[in-house]
Amino acid sequence: MKYFVNLFLIISMAIAISGCNKDKYNYPGGVPSEIISILDMRQLYKESDLVLSKENVYGASKLAAVVISDHSEKNLPEGLLVVQDIRRLQTLRGISVEIGAEAANYHSGDSVQIDIIGGTLTRKNGILTITGIPASNVTAKGKGLVAINAVTVEQLQAHPELYESSLCLVNKSSFNPAPKAGEVIGGDKKINDGFGDLTLYTNPGASYANNAPYGLAAYVGIPFRTAEGSVNYRTRNGDDIINMGSSAQDLLITGNQTDPKGGDAGYEYTQLLATTDIDFAATPYCIVYCNNAGGSSSATPLDAGWATGGMRTIKWNITSGSVKKGQFYYFGFQGKKINGSAGTYSFPATSNFYAKNYNGTKDAINPGDGGLVRASTFANSGPWANSGNASGVAIFKGTTITEKSVPEDVLFLGSGGTTTIYDPSKPTILGYRITNNDWYSMYSVSIDTATYKPVVVPYLYYRSAGNTKNFAYPFNELHPNNGKDASDAGLFSMMGGVYNITLGRWTTARKQVIVELFPTTATIDTLERHPAVTKLVE
Repeated sequence: MKYFVNLFLIISMAIAISGCNKDKYNYPGGVPSEIISILDMRQLYKESDLVLSKENVYGASKLAAVVISDHSEKNLPEGLLVVQDIRRLQTLRGISVEIGAEAANYHSGDSVQIDIIGGTLTRKNGILTITGIPASNVTAKGKGLVAINAVTVEQLQAHPELYESSLCLVNKSSFNPAPKAGEVIGGDKKINDGFGDLTLYTNPGASYANNAPYGLAAYVGIPFRTAEGSVNYRTRNGDDIINMGSSAQDLLITGNQTDPKGGDAGYEYTQLLATTDIDFAATPYCIVYCNNAGGSSSATPLDAGWATGGMRTIKWNITSGSVKKGQFYYFGFQGKKINGSAGTYSFPATSNFYAKNYNGTKDAINPGDGGLVRASTFANSGPWANSGNASGVAIFKGTTITEKSVPEDVLFLGSGGTTTIYDPSKPTILGYRITNNDWYSMYSVSIDTATYKPVVVPYLYYRSAGNTKNFAYPFNELHPNNGKDASDAGLFSMMGGVYNITLGRWTTARKQVIVELFPTTATIDTLERHPAVTKLVE
C-alpha cells in the first residue's frame, strides 16, 4: 500500500511540473493573460519561423509595450516599429515589429498594444522580427516610461540576443582609430568604450551625419543583428549622441603592492605610468589613500571625501623630480624594496621611485603631508587595508584638495562598507569622488520622462550607479583566498590595459593580473616587462 501511495505522489508531482512547463501563463482555475512579455516572446524563437497562435504563445494574443523607434531621421531599418517592455523579472527586452510605412507615425515613449496572432516570428535581415502584422493591429495607449540598458561593448558583443531591439547606452566612447581632420560621423564607424569596438551606423542622409565626432561621447541607440550575425548599432537622431567631455589622463595607476612580504609599513607602493612629460617641481601632484575599515568608519565621518583625513584618508605631496612620457613612476616609502623586507632586490636609482617616510614603530600615528580637513591618523601598518571594507588610491594634480576635487586617476580595492563609503542621503553627499577613466564614469544618461530625450545624470562617487568596479584582494593558486594563505604572500596587483594617447582614453580597460613577487628573483623587470603591463599607443 505504501508503494502505491508513493507512486501516486510521484505521478501527481510529474503532472504538476509538466503543467507548469507547458504554460507559465496558466494557473489552475485561472484565465490566461492576453499579454505576453517580450522576454518570453523572444524565447519562443528556435532558429526557425514560428507562426504565432494562442496555443504557442501560452494563450496570450498581444504585446503591451513602449515604442523606442523614431524614423524622422531615417536612421533605423525602414518599416520596423521597435518596442520594449520590462514586464517579466524586471528585465528590459525589445523586439521589432514590421508594419511598413506606418511605423514612422510612432515615436519614442508611445505606449502601444499589438495584436500578434497570425504574425510570424522570424529573423529578417538578421533581426528578430514579428512580420505579417498589419498596422491596424497596433493600438495607441497613450505614453509610457522609456527605460534604457547601460551596457559595455563587451557585453553587447557577447550576448546580442539580450539587447537587440532595446534602447541601450554605450558610454564614454570615441572613434577608433582617432578621427582624421574633417571626418564626420556618417556611414559605418567604429566606436570604442574601452571594452571593445562596435560598428556605429549613421545614414549619410541624416541631418546630423556631417557632424564631427566628439572626443568622448555617450551613444544612445538600438542594436540590431545583421544577416552575418554581427551587431549594428544605430542612434535615432542627433540628440542620442551626447558630449561627455574628456577622459585624458597624464598619470595612470597601473599597479599596487598592497601586502608585501614581511611587515607592510614602509614597503607598500603604487606603480604609475606617465602619458606625457611631467616636471613635479613645476606641476606638483599629490596621492591620497583611503581606508574604510570598521574602526576607521566609526572614528571618522566621511564628511569631505578624499579630503576627510583622520583615520579615513592620508595624503602625500609629490613636488620634486620628473618623469618622461612612457616611463613608469613609483610612489612608495622608505623601504624601497620590490617585495618588502623579505625581498632581495631594491628599486634601482633609475626607477623613478618617489619615497616618503612611513613610521613603522608600534602605536605610531602617521599624518602624511597634511593639508586635509583634519590631521590624518593612520596606523603603523601602511595605508592599504588587507581585508574588509573598500580601500583605494587617487592621484590629484596639485597639492590642495577639497571634497569637490576630481582625481586624475582612481582605483578601489574591495567593495565592502555600504553606506559608510557612499550615502547620497546626506546634505553633503558622503562618498569618494571618481573620474572619467576606464572603470568609472562621472556622468551617465537617462531618458527624460517629459521630452523622451536623453539627459545627462551625474554619478560622481564610488558605489554610485555604474561606478561599482573594484580590484580584489590579491590571491592566486598557491596562495588562495581563504583568509590566511594570501596574506603576506607578496602578490602584486598589476592593472594592465591599453591607453591611447591620441584619443586621450583607455581603448582596453585595465584588468587585474596577480604577479607573485618571489623574494629572491623579483626585480624591476618583473614589474615593467610583464606581458600584462599597461601599454601606451598613439
